Amino acid sequence: MDRNNVIWKEYSINGTEDKSMRFEFSNYGEVKSFNVNNPKGRLINGGLQGGYPIIRFKILGEMDEVSASVLESIQKEIDALRSEIKEKNALLKKKSTTYDESRKIERSLNPKKESLEKILKKMSKERAKINKKRSIYYQILVHKAVAELFIPNDDPEDKQFVLHLNFDKQDNRVENLAWATKEEVLEHGRKSPKWIEHNLKLERRDRPKRDHAKLTYSDVVFIKRKLEKGETMARLARRFGVSSMQIHRIKTGENWGDVKLTFSKEEIELPEVLSEVQN
Repeated sequence: MDRNNVIWKEYSINGTEDKSMRFEFSNYGEVKSFNVNNPKGRLINGGLQGGYPIIRFKILGEMDEVSASVLESIQKEIDALRSEIKEKNALLKKKSTTYDESRKIERSLNPKKESLEKILKKMSKERAKINKKRSIYYQILVHKAVAELFIPNDDPEDKQFVLHLNFDKQDNRVENLAWATKEEVLEHGRKSPKWIEHNLKLERRDRPKRDHAKLTYSDVVFIKRKLEKGETMARLARRFGVSSMQIHRIKTGENWGDVKLTFSKEEIELPEVLSEVQN
């Protein structure tokens, strides 16, 4: 794909008609946000969720009548105080105002200014409280948005997931994405280099635990028979994935002391053959 051939499409946010904030996604997985402060849009990175790029934001819903009435009442107080302060300032600027009158106006002006400051703080707190209740929080997974905008889905009922074909969760180019079923996602995940590496680490971590693996009755019969024939404890330990000390305890009767070699020759040879086939 030619890097110059960048296509942008607007993403529709479900549940809101608010256009004060909107987003566009490109066929390269880039994201632009538009709002009052950035009407021409700007590139944003967003955050990560489980390794996937995600855009989180909030939009203010409609204000209820009670909240609107409260803010309107406070605003009226603010407007009234500002009007009084404006009138008194105008009197101070008049040439006809005497010194004594000016002092009197200034003394009455200071309480008005203090009252205005308090009521403005009240308005700010009340508005913040109301806006918190109005806030609607949204999040958009970038790869899902790009797929919805640019990739046709031939089976939307079953293919509700989006694969990253190269297993890179942050590579959201259109050519790296594909719609998939849940089963296809799981199958694809098993081929992931990170998943394979994870399983190998688990296998290496759990390998030492095999020293404590439990032996079956047939295993012990076989081991005792081999010990009688002179096979080394180290070799038997490797064969069964246990420690040489466990083999030693079987030999001395400390472990599995109740197992006696009282079988016929044919019966003794059978476990040996089975074990050799399994190994």
